[in-house]
Amino acid sequence: MYLITFAIVAAFAAFLLYSFIYIAAPKKKIYDFIIIHGAGLRDGEYVTPLIKQRIDKAIDAYINSRNPDIKIIASGGQGPDEKISEAKAMANYIASNTEVPMSRVLLEEKSTTTYENLLFSKEIGEELVDKLKFLFVTNNYHVYRTSAYARKIKMDGDGLGCRAAGYYIPSAFIREFIAACVKIKWAFVVLYAILFIFLFLL
Repeated sequence: MYLITFAIVAAFAAFLLYSFIYIAAPKKKIYDFIIIHGAGLRDGEYVTPLIKQRIDKAIDAYINSRNPDIKIIASGGQGPDEKISEAKAMANYIASNTEVPMSRVLLEEKSTTTYENLLFSKEIGEELVDKLKFLFVTNNYHVYRTSAYARKIKMDGDGLGCRAAGYYIPSAFIREFIAACVKIKWAFVVLYAILFIFLFLL
C-alpha cells in the first residue's frame, strides 16, 4: 500500500516538475498564429477574468512578435448556456480594449474541447500559411495537457501559460494530473502490475 501511495505521489511530483520546466523553457520568437483557448463566459456573452488573463498574455506576445504578419486565433465554440461563441466574446474584448486590428483576429467557433481548440485552429492556419508555427495561450496549469494534444496532432508550436488565482492552482493541477493519467492509463497499469508482483513476491 505504501509503495502504491509513493508511486502516485512520485508521479504527481514528476508531473509538476515537467509542467514547470516546460512553462519556464525559452519560447521561439517567430510564430504565425497565436491561439487563445476559450472557457466559459460570464452571463453567456462576456469574458471572465480567467479568459481575460489569457487574452492579455496573447496580446503581449502579439505586440512583441517579430513576425509582422502574425495573427491571433480566438478559439472556442458556443456552449448550450451561452448567447455567443467564446471566440466571438474574446474578439469583442480585443476590439474594445486593445489596438489590435480586427483583420488580424480570426475566429474558430466550432470547438468544445481543448483538443478541438488546437485541431480546428490548426486547420484554419493551414489554409493560410505553409510550414506554420503556433503559440497557444492558456493558463499555467493547462499548458502540459495542451502541449500533449499539440504533439498528438503534429502541431509545430509552443505553449505559453498565464497565472491563475492562487486558490485555484492546487485543484487545477490535480485535475490536470488526473486527466494526464487517464490519457496514459496504460503506463499506470504497467506500473501497478509491477508493484503488485513486487508486493506478492515479498
